[in-house]
Amino acid sequence: MNNNKIRIIFGIGLMVMTSLLGESAAQDAKKKDQNKVNSSARPGSMVEDSPVKFPKKGALPSKFNPDIKRPREDAEKDYFIFESPCRSLEQITAIQKEMPKGELTVAKQDWSGLKRTHKILTEGGDLHIMAVGDSIVNDTMRSGWVGKLAEAYPRVNIKTTVYVRGGGGCGHYREEGRVQKYIIPRKPDLVFIGGISQRKDIDAIREVIHQIRKDLPEVEFFLAAGVFGTTDPRQAAALAKAQHSGSAEYGRDLKKLAKEENCAYLDMTTPWAQYIVSSGLHPHLFYRDVVHANPYGEQILSKILISWLKPGDN
Repeated sequence: MNNNKIRIIFGIGLMVMTSLLGESAAQDAKKKDQNKVNSSARPGSMVEDSPVKFPKKGALPSKFNPDIKRPREDAEKDYFIFESPCRSLEQITAIQKEMPKGELTVAKQDWSGLKRTHKILTEGGDLHIMAVGDSIVNDTMRSGWVGKLAEAYPRVNIKTTVYVRGGGGCGHYREEGRVQKYIIPRKPDLVFIGGISQRKDIDAIREVIHQIRKDLPEVEFFLAAGVFGTTDPRQAAALAKAQHSGSAEYGRDLKKLAKEENCAYLDMTTPWAQYIVSSGLHPHLFYRDVVHANPYGEQILSKILISWLKPGDN
C-alpha cells in the first residue's frame, strides 16, 4: 500500500472512529477580528490536497473529550475564564500513544527571563500561571501541558487560569480596564501571552506587560509565536510571511520585545511545523477545523512547552 493511500485511510479513519469533541470556548474569531489565519472564512491552500473534509460549521468529532470538568468564571461577553488542565495525565498518555509520530527540536531554555519561576519549580512552592490570548491559546491550555509540567516538577503546586477571547490579542486586553479587572486580582506569578491574533501589534503586548507589572512587579512573562491557523506548515516561505509566525518579522519583533522587557521568548512555530512535516502526513490530520488543533495537534503544543521547560535543562 503506498503512502498516499495510507494517508487517505488515516484521515477517513480519524473522522469515522471519533465521537463528538466539545468545541473550544473561544474557537472562532468574531467577524470584526477575522483575518486569513484566524477564521474559517478563508481556509487557505491546505484544503486543496487535504484528505480531511471539515464540516461547514463547527469541528470534526473526536473521541477525546476533555475528561476533567472545570467551571468557568464570570467574564464579559465573548471572553472566557476557566482553569486548566482540562485533561488527566491518563488521557494525555492515551492521546500521545495514539497520535502520529513526529520529531521536534525546541530552543534551550536559559531561564534568564524566568528566574523566579525556575526557583519555584525546582525548590517548591505555589506557582500560578495565567494564559492570555485567543482560541489558539485556549487549545494550547486545553492540551493539559500544565499537568505534565506538574508531573515533571513534583515539589510545586501549580494553579492555572486561562483568559481567552476568539481573535483576542493584546489590542483587546489592554483596553477598558481588562487587565485591572480580570488579571490583577488573580495575582499570577507567570503570564503566557501567545496565539495568532496579535496583528503584529508589539506595542499592545508591551502595554499589557506594563499594566500588569504596575500592580504585580514580580510577575514574569513568556511570549510565544503562533501556531495553527491556515498557513501551511509544509511551506517555509509561507510561514516566513505569516503575521503570527516565529520565522516572520513578528517573531523577530516579539523576541526583541522579550529581551527589552526581560521576558522569556518561545518560537512555537518552528517546532510545530517540524513535527507535522516530519510525520509525513497532511497537516489537517492534526486539525479539528481549518484553523484549530484536534487533540493530536494540541499534544504537539504540549510537547513543545514541556521540552522547553523540562528539568533536564536546569
